[in-house]
Amino acid sequence: MRAAVLVAAALIGASGCRGCSSAGSAPAPSAAPSVSTPKPPAPQAVVEGVVRLAEGFSIPSYGAEGMEKKILDHVSGAGLPGSCTPLQPSDRQPVKLTSDGHLAGVLLAASKFSHQPARAPRVHEVVIRNCRLEPALVVAMKGDTVRVRNEVDYPFMPGLGQQPVARTLSRGQTYDVVLDKAGVNPLLCGFTAPCGRTDVVVMLHPYYAVTDATGRFRFEDFPAGETVALSAWHPLFQESRQELRVEPGAHQKLEFALTPLPQPSATPKPDRPSTPTPSSGPPRKGT
Repeated sequence: MRAAVLVAAALIGASGCRGCSSAGSAPAPSAAPSVSTPKPPAPQAVVEGVVRLAEGFSIPSYGAEGMEKKILDHVSGAGLPGSCTPLQPSDRQPVKLTSDGHLAGVLLAASKFSHQPARAPRVHEVVIRNCRLEPALVVAMKGDTVRVRNEVDYPFMPGLGQQPVARTLSRGQTYDVVLDKAGVNPLLCGFTAPCGRTDVVVMLHPYYAVTDATGRFRFEDFPAGETVALSAWHPLFQESRQELRVEPGAHQKLEFALTPLPQPSATPKPDRPSTPTPSSGPPRKGT
């Protein structure tokens, strides 16, 4: 878990642009008046590619303790309502493996760029459907809002990170959370019943993407004309990073390989030593 926190800090706290403050605020004003000629748009390029699972590894899972918000010490482990499909092992695996070995649901985030673009705040929809939160990963910017809507005829109590549960959501009701701080936090339910898990990643800039159902990603507005770092990451995986320079208007393809973080055994057996975890080589670059 410590490794996941360190990688998250690298993707969020360190992500941003040279010359911008660490808190994501605008750069200090220069001596010239702010009403001067508008700056031309930053040069952009197209970057796309795939993220694959490193050879020799399996898809990792969250443990049972990572799938339910603990509200009271003596209240946990509640079952799902009878109207919902019973929990499956795949419910604890937010990143999905495609038939050709790619990973769906992985974050791609840029860093070390010089231009900090701005955009208006957005609302990100998360739905409780079949007693599961969807989608499994939400990537947003500071100032955005996550809106949770319950579509199940059962009261759930969702909460984000360390925030207390706001209220009970009956069917059709919504719950809004303004994302006022960069970081990584799970959205979970507790007390009445679990509702799966959505990881919410809050960035300080909009240069990010999430791999689609085929394990592919695409940036239409990647920073061009300078060396930029691009990282592939998920809370259950180690970070993979590449540095690239793409000229304005160019099109570049990349490939990342992700290695799962070591997972503790649920039932360790002292008389049977664990098998060492294989290591993977550096990610391969595409052309």
